[in-house]
Amino acid sequence: MKEDVNYLRDIKQKVKQYAQMRILLFRLQATEKISQVASTVITVAVSALIGFFLLVFGSITAGYWLADITGSLTAGFGIVALFYLIVFLFILFFLRKILQNFFINKIIQLLHKKD
Repeated sequence: MKEDVNYLRDIKQKVKQYAQMRILLFRLQATEKISQVASTVITVAVSALIGFFLLVFGSITAGYWLADITGSLTAGFGIVALFYLIVFLFILFFLRKILQNFFINKIIQLLHKKD
């Protein structure tokens, strides 16, 4: 009878250790996923910020260049604005669904990536 009690106590301790190890494993996996997502978000944000500044300064340069060609500051910057309007409408009507699916798939791949 005493052996049964020791056996049950050992089993109880092993189940407790197993549960603690599973919790620790879950925490480590969650930490890994969160750090992967955070690093990707930071990388994308920095890249987007740099891209934004390139776009702004490139647009200003193009506006002044076109103003020099057309002889009118308004016409130069108007052409740049028209170009951005055309790009915006193209993305809105033709590429919106493709871009949505691309970003959804990338997020899913990132969250389910096995190393």
